Amino acid sequence: MSIILKIYRKEIEVENHPDKTILDLARNKGIFITSSCGGQGKCGRCLVNLLEGRFLIGDKEIITSGSRPHKALSCRTRVKGEHAVIEIPQESLIELSGKIIDDFTLKYYDYDPPTKKYCLHVPQAVLENQASDRQRMEEEIVKLPSIKNIQIPLQVLQKLPDALVQGDQTITVTLGCINDYWSMIDIESGDTTQILYSIAVDIGTTTVVGGLIDLNREEIIGRASLYNQQMTVAEDVISRISSITSHKELDLLKSLVIDETINPIIKYLGSTYNVKSKDISRIALSGNTVMIHLLLGLDPQSIGKVPFQPVIKKPGSFLATDIGLEIASHGIVDIMPSVSGYIGGDITSDIYVSKLHEEKELSLLIDIGTNGEIVMCENGNMVACSTAAGPAFEGYGLYHGCRATKGAIEKIVFDNEKNIEIKIIGDNKASGICGTGVIDFMAEGLRIGLLNQSGRLNEELLKELQLGYIIKDNGRNIKACIIARNEYSALNEPIVISEADISKILQAKAAVYAGIKVLLEMQNKTWRDINKLILTGGFGKNINPGNAASIGLLPPVPAERVEVIGNGSLGGAYLALIESDAINTMNEISAKIDVIELNMQENFQEHYIDAIFLPNRNKEDF
Repeated sequence: MSIILKIYRKEIEVENHPDKTILDLARNKGIFITSSCGGQGKCGRCLVNLLEGRFLIGDKEIITSGSRPHKALSCRTRVKGEHAVIEIPQESLIELSGKIIDDFTLKYYDYDPPTKKYCLHVPQAVLENQASDRQRMEEEIVKLPSIKNIQIPLQVLQKLPDALVQGDQTITVTLGCINDYWSMIDIESGDTTQILYSIAVDIGTTTVVGGLIDLNREEIIGRASLYNQQMTVAEDVISRISSITSHKELDLLKSLVIDETINPIIKYLGSTYNVKSKDISRIALSGNTVMIHLLLGLDPQSIGKVPFQPVIKKPGSFLATDIGLEIASHGIVDIMPSVSGYIGGDITSDIYVSKLHEEKELSLLIDIGTNGEIVMCENGNMVACSTAAGPAFEGYGLYHGCRATKGAIEKIVFDNEKNIEIKIIGDNKASGICGTGVIDFMAEGLRIGLLNQSGRLNEELLKELQLGYIIKDNGRNIKACIIARNEYSALNEPIVISEADISKILQAKAAVYAGIKVLLEMQNKTWRDINKLILTGGFGKNINPGNAASIGLLPPVPAERVEVIGNGSLGGAYLALIESDAINTMNEISAKIDVIELNMQENFQEHYIDAIFLPNRNKEDF
């Protein structure tokens, strides 16, 4: 039986299983087709070309030949015959390289790690005092400052006799604080106090970033990142929940994030910086609520339906052996607390890193992605909401949209003569436009009169600038603006932004701004009362705040009031490993936040409609 998958100019032979879809066959061979809906046949992004063979599409059997290829959804199509040839277009493949944000800005911190090493000299046993090895060791430990209430796992205790012999009664114990007790992580012979490491991890829906911390040097000595391999099953949070509902893939999703994503990051950092896994004593993980559920093997389906209730919000700490993370076997795993089903531990980390919870004057924290999380604080009182911005800011659904990957146009400017200037990630030819580029275009287009308040293109100016383009779509002609001409395009056509693209961005930005307005009005405030605007995450790091404000995505606060913290989720995990009270404070923060459900707020829809316009139909706001 010969099943051939054609990708670019390569042909890959795969083994057929009649009960598996083409999407599954490709995945088993390490070929990752986009599937935003979790394989439910709804998103239409897993299209393949059936060139030759007999296929079953849903309940309908078809036969194709080279002269009559057929487009089909790979998640709904199975191979029925002995031979088949299937072409997977480039646009149907998941992009597994990109611009990943792995840095963050800290304000201040109190360096006192909750994991410590102590070198002890344990007196020899004598006939006059027949105290056990454990008792004599603990008598030395209690002499240490602030170390009380020690718990020793059996497998760690089993190391004690040999360590005493090998070290000539000198041993090193590694202790980790969990709430009000200290758990013994390891016992080693001799003095190994100079070897003490931890790892901070941000588990994003798309990317996972890890930082290796040398606790003796008080710094991150290395970083590594990977795309979250759960993307091979489904790309966004809702789709991953759907894949559990329809395909019972909870165990697979757990394995993909642990075995195929986090553990490879740990191994890479260890091998690159010559650190053994047994010397990594603690790991802290920060991520949205669904990602944490999948990591722990907890079914997140309740988060996907009213009342959006998670199984847990404060996971606490675990041992590495309980989760399967490849650090010291009795190393400690800390997980940042969530606020709700859609306000996760990544946002709690953002708040803690930015010190939003300490702000006396009105301050706003915004993390823009597929969801837009917004937290408002005044005098320590915090209220938050999550708004479904959709994937447009990440390039999804746009004609030439893409993630912030190599070849993406990330910045667009019109000069004084209205000539277009672009910046491409990687400085190669352009293969698409990412979200920051589209926002730049809309802001610049509005400024020079290329766009009107409704997001429509000025046909006369397009013609004058020779940037006009028509997209033919199901018999419709859609106006577009050329951003990169053929000579600068990696595709066989110009890179363009269409009016349909602009409409999708308008809907996404309207959802975010309407959420901001609702929170402000709850406190009888306007954007003019905002003392500080904090932007977090990869999008917030790369966005031009002025352009975002000029199109009505962000409030138009003065530039000096805008603060960008980068990957606050990773920063929160880092602080959990170097500050003894960080997690307790984050638990307190998460418990104090009032969550507002926007769909229950009468004024949300009104503000959303106003914000569909550029920059806003309500001219008092801009």
